[in-house]
Amino acid sequence: MISPGDMSHSVLPLELQNGHGVDSDPDDSDPEDIYLRDRRRAKSLPAYPEQANLFSRLSQCCRKRVKFADALGLNLASVRHFSITEDPHVPSEVFAALRALPVQHEREQCGDLRAGFPSARDTAVEMRLAPAYEMRLASEVTEARANRCGVALERASVSGWAVRGVILANVLDNSEADVGVRYTFNNWASFADAHALPVSGECVRECQRFSFTVHTPPFLDPDASVYFAVYMRTDRGEFWDNNDGQNFCVQCGRML
Repeated sequence: MISPGDMSHSVLPLELQNGHGVDSDPDDSDPEDIYLRDRRRAKSLPAYPEQANLFSRLSQCCRKRVKFADALGLNLASVRHFSITEDPHVPSEVFAALRALPVQHEREQCGDLRAGFPSARDTAVEMRLAPAYEMRLASEVTEARANRCGVALERASVSGWAVRGVILANVLDNSEADVGVRYTFNNWASFADAHALPVSGECVRECQRFSFTVHTPPFLDPDASVYFAVYMRTDRGEFWDNNDGQNFCVQCGRML
């Protein structure tokens, strides 16, 4: 039987187990020795010293070097200093392109090509807007439609490229109402709304008059049409006058 005293003598000191002597200090070791000792993966030593020197020289000569260049093979980092007294360098291709252009007298012989085409201004003068039909109804007809539909177009006229009109809205108890006109230039593929403003002092029984203005682009296609309808939005709901489903229409045509 082994006594505890014998076991204490059989256990090696910690320094001897780690490969160090009692008097040796691991911190005083050479860094290369510490690196070789602490590596987990073993490395075979060269068979003779000449082989070690050869491997050392090859490793120093064969280091990988990375160099970036642009599409022309030049270095990406290039510094060029410019001076205000130095004339700029113009490539020869620029002078070649200038020499390829016709000279002034040849351009004058070609004449003014714009003379053969009408300008946009002349085209705008030749075109005009006109109502497709009479848009001024009798007062009793307009009042009857306003009472039936809640809102009605009283009259509309064209001034230049603008459409102006008056809306009769059946506003009860002076409640707030949003009155306006919805119009389109491309047969309702898209549309926009224009708000109408109340006309002060223009009341017909329970109806209030509102005026609106719709500005159309001055370069509409020939025979183009501008469709519109009037509306009123209140707490009671939304009311429309679209000419009994036909919409109101203003056409673009040539001046006679």
